[in-house]
Amino acid sequence: MSASKHLAGQMTGCQQPQHANPTNAIYHWKTLFNPSAEELAFLEEHDVGRLYIRMFDIAPTRDDKVYDCVLPAPIATTRFDAPIPEGIEVIPTTYITLDALRLMEGSEAYYAQLIVDRLLAMASYNECGEIREVQFDCDWTESTFDIYAALTANAKSYLNDQGIELSITIRVHQVDDYEWPAANRGVVMLYNTGAIKHANTRNSILDVVDVMPYVRNGRNPNVDIPLDYAYPTFGWGVKFRNGEFHSIVSDPQSATLGEGETIRDERPTVEEVLTVKELFVKAFGEPYQSNIIYHLDNEELKNYTNDEISQIFSRN
Repeated sequence: MSASKHLAGQMTGCQQPQHANPTNAIYHWKTLFNPSAEELAFLEEHDVGRLYIRMFDIAPTRDDKVYDCVLPAPIATTRFDAPIPEGIEVIPTTYITLDALRLMEGSEAYYAQLIVDRLLAMASYNECGEIREVQFDCDWTESTFDIYAALTANAKSYLNDQGIELSITIRVHQVDDYEWPAANRGVVMLYNTGAIKHANTRNSILDVVDVMPYVRNGRNPNVDIPLDYAYPTFGWGVKFRNGEFHSIVSDPQSATLGEGETIRDERPTVEEVLTVKELFVKAFGEPYQSNIIYHLDNEELKNYTNDEISQIFSRN
C-alpha cells in the first residue's frame, strides 16, 4: 500500500462529524446564482436547508506570466446576483478535473490551501453565512488516487483546524474501492452511472442494472465515514452520428437531426430513482444528514411532481 493510501485509510476512519442536522439538500451547478421565483418556492416547499453551491472548477490554465507554463487554476467562477435565501446553509463546492489534479503532484498541500482559501473567501464575500462544510468533487482514478488522497488529507487538516469539515463526492463505481480519500464525510452520486458514449447504453444518467453490482457486498469496512446520497432530477439527450457519440443535447425535444443522426432521450423516472434509493439505503444505511437532489433548475425540476420530489427527499 502506498504512503498516501495508508494516510487516506487512517484519516477516513470512524470520525463523527461535529455537525449533524438532518435536512433536505440540493446542488446548485450554474455559473450564475440568481434563483427564479419558482426555484425559491421549491426550496421553501420542500424545506431545503442546505445548498451545495459550485463556486468554481479547477482546470489546467496557461499562465501568461510564465512562457509555456500550464498550472491548475479556477475557471467558470460563479457570480452571485442574488442573496442566499434566509435559513439555508451553504456548502461551497469545487469540481477538480483529472488533468488539473495531475499537475498538483508534489504540491498537494500548497494547492489544498489555495483551493480552500478561495472557497471560503468567495463564501465570505457573497455573504453565504457560517461555513461548516466544504466539498471537493473529483472523479479520481487508480492512477490519480495518491495525488487526490494527499490533496484531501491536507485540505481536511487545514479545514478541521478552522472548525470546518471536508466532504468528498463518491461515484457509484468508486463505492467498493478498497480506500477512499481522506474526508469527514462523503456524498455518493447516484447519477451518471452508465457509459454515455456507448450506443447500447439504455440510460447513462441512471440505470438500476448499472448500480446493482456495487451494492451486492454492502459497505466496505475500510471506509466508514458518514454518507449522504445525491439523486438525479435532470435529463438530456445524447446525440449519435452514424452510431458514434457526437454530443450531449440539453433539449432533445427541439433538436434537429442530420443524416445518420439519432438522439437517445435520457431522464430517470421517479420509480427508477426510488428503486436505487432503496437499494443503497439497504446496503449502506440511511443518509447521515441529507438526501440531496441534483440540481436547482426549474426547467428540470418541473418534470417531477411535488409528491415525487418529496418521496426522493424522504427518510425512513
